[in-house]
Amino acid sequence: MLELTILLVVLLVGYYTYKWIIYPLYLSPLCKIPGPPSDHFLLGNFIKLMTEEIGIPQIKWTKDYGEIICYRGLLNEPRIAITNLQALQKVLVSDVYDYHKPTFLSAKKIIGEGLVLAEGDVHKRQRKMMNPVFSHSNIKEMIPTFAEIGHLLKEIWMKELVDNKERKFDITSYLSQATLDIIGKVGFNYQFNSLTSENELASAYRMILFNNTRSSFHDLIALLSNFFQIIHKLPIKYNYIIKEASKIIEKVSSKLVNEGLEGVKQSNLQGNDILSVLIKRNVEEKDNEKMTFDELKNQIMTFLAAGHETSSVAIGWGLYNLSKDKELQDLLRKELINEFPDPNFIPTFDQINKLEYLNAVVKETLRLDPPIPVALRVSNKDDFIDGYFIPKGTTIIIPINTIHKLPSIWGPDSYEFKPSRWLDPSISSPDSKINSNYSWIPFLTGTRSCIASKMALNEIKVLLAILIRNFEFRDEGIKIKKRFSIVAKPDPDIKLWVKKVDKN
Repeated sequence: MLELTILLVVLLVGYYTYKWIIYPLYLSPLCKIPGPPSDHFLLGNFIKLMTEEIGIPQIKWTKDYGEIICYRGLLNEPRIAITNLQALQKVLVSDVYDYHKPTFLSAKKIIGEGLVLAEGDVHKRQRKMMNPVFSHSNIKEMIPTFAEIGHLLKEIWMKELVDNKERKFDITSYLSQATLDIIGKVGFNYQFNSLTSENELASAYRMILFNNTRSSFHDLIALLSNFFQIIHKLPIKYNYIIKEASKIIEKVSSKLVNEGLEGVKQSNLQGNDILSVLIKRNVEEKDNEKMTFDELKNQIMTFLAAGHETSSVAIGWGLYNLSKDKELQDLLRKELINEFPDPNFIPTFDQINKLEYLNAVVKETLRLDPPIPVALRVSNKDDFIDGYFIPKGTTIIIPINTIHKLPSIWGPDSYEFKPSRWLDPSISSPDSKINSNYSWIPFLTGTRSCIASKMALNEIKVLLAILIRNFEFRDEGIKIKKRFSIVAKPDPDIKLWVKKVDKN
């Protein structure tokens, strides 16, 4: 019996030594791809990725090893990071359905299994149905709502600044509440009122997305839970928070879908919000093309999370960058005051999109601080990328944050916040690398790109316009880093000194 036990132990040790060390580090065909050496015999380069700011290791590795690199994640899992424009075209466009999104169990609890996580024919069906929801005409109708919520935030700050002195505001928190109110109204014709009152949905997102007490340990648990499902069962605080928050998010999402379906039955569903348009289109579809109740609910969960968190993060980074450069901030404010003399302006779609410097500021914000810094794909068949063999099941990293800072594309000032680069006529030249579809990809590109990108761009522009038009921002002098997460959340939260714009 003892001999059998020893044999089993030896076999297990041998098996996992081969699986986690010998094969990935020495025998895998991916070893032919250049990249950094493993930092740890079991953890690979994982510790460096967890402890350094998002994107920094990949930027250094790309500089040292080239546009296609192999590094090691947890348990030495090979990961292929690509910044080569032809390789990006293959993974994101030409062979897009051969590279699926990985299954993130922790993310599913928050964003549901909607369009973001759908694959293959299911994704094609859902995308086809939802494309008209984000039509040009629908987005134009959203502009007044963006402005309404933006001015509500403005008035809240104005009341806090009655003495005309500077005050320090938690920008991250306020913007999260404002963008949640926006997605509630344009998405589902629902008043969350998270800016003006405590709201259970806002509280749920605050717990999991913008919780000041959330530590790197929680981020690590969230990551590890995607590899080891047993972590979801452990009696730890993180699991309790996720469980309670996801219950609230799912409950509200179900309620919104039920109300929409009841409106169809009563023939009084008149709104042009995302859910109303989607439900009306769903009724008109053939039975085999219709979305089920769960699919509709999952779309709501997806747009609730992605529709407010990414926009609020982008606006926050935009204000932070402008707060550090008074000259750039004043230049943008001058353009806004010239176009909108009335501080209570409600812009039209055409007005907000003709402002060249505002557009440059937004594009530069999304370049330097993309809300989604990294995108992941998994090959679902054996393939070749740039001559390298990629076995089925290989994780492909699209390091957006790295691509957006490559000196070979953006020049020697690629780390600087420089909106004027977007006003240089040379970027429109066919020879300009910036002009490529794969150089500036905050929303990715192709059929798996963000379906709501035009909505997000206009939301960011309107809120930035209202806030910069009415307030001056000054930073605390504290370096803000990007927390290790799916979204580039600031660490610590962005807090800025704010004062009213001098009317004179």
